[in-house]
Amino acid sequence: MWLGPGRLVHNITSDSRLTRLSLLATPTDFFQTPGALDAVRVPILAWVGSADNITPPAQTERLAYAMRDWQTVDVRVTDSAGHFSFMDVLPPQTTEPLPNKQAFLREFSSEICKFVVG
Repeated sequence: MWLGPGRLVHNITSDSRLTRLSLLATPTDFFQTPGALDAVRVPILAWVGSADNITPPAQTERLAYAMRDWQTVDVRVTDSAGHFSFMDVLPPQTTEPLPNKQAFLREFSSEICKFVVG
């Protein structure tokens, strides 16, 4: 995992309880160092908003591309969703871009549960 120039995290122990990974508005640039994702061997669902200007869809698409040879990443881009659209309560001074946030949260939560349960 990349934390900046000259700063790496080493020796992350795997855990057999982790059988699926759901990523929301994922800051995948943290994993840009060569080999950072080589040990990841679980199904991944990565969800991002098309209006996310903090971790734009291109970051999630790069994750899927980087892992394409050994792992399928199910990338879902929600039209008009922003970075904080996945949260029940927005941070102060934040405006929600989704026209029907509650409907999105119900659908999104249901899909995450289905994925995690398998």
